Amino acid sequence: MASPPANPQRRQAKQTRARETVRVILDAAAKILVTEGYHACTTQRIAKAAGVSVGSIYQYFGNRDQVFEALIEREVATLDQSFALQQAAGAHLSLEDALRAMLQAGVQGWSYGPVLYRQLEFAASQVLRSHVDQAKARLHAHTRQLLELHRDELRVSELDLATFVIINATVGLSTNASQELFEHQYVDVALELILCYLVGV
Repeated sequence: MASPPANPQRRQAKQTRARETVRVILDAAAKILVTEGYHACTTQRIAKAAGVSVGSIYQYFGNRDQVFEALIEREVATLDQSFALQQAAGAHLSLEDALRAMLQAGVQGWSYGPVLYRQLEFAASQVLRSHVDQAKARLHAHTRQLLELHRDELRVSELDLATFVIINATVGLSTNASQELFEHQYVDVALELILCYLVGV
């Protein structure tokens, strides 16, 4: 007899009530990760914070790692949506305004900020890296297009290299920032850094 998969994915949340239960579970997990850390974020602790039974968690998730994976997928999707909205609205902005809008979209789309990212590195690092790599690829395409639109204003000539530098500098700064810096200073600091590199301002 074939043995069942080790971590079967539970039933998907299709009804409104079920989707709300999943949202509450993911929000609870995120808050525990941010305030108490990875090791404190057990299924029992998540259930208590969410106001549901542990059995309710296992209706939708095979184990704790699947909760973290779903949280990563949700956070990256929210970030992607924020960047997509900014891209649609920012086609006719100046270089500085377009860069500021892109950075602000990152802050607005990152619900729980860099602390959650750092905790999720402990939780499901392979899944996290996969989703982050996909998001960075989409952001790379958007940034490269933006630089092409403003090529005449730039002092740099190798736009692929410039895009690589910008993406990795801003991602590195944001993921290592404190919550306070991320919320209140990150956009201005990152914008100054990028503009100094691109145009020498």
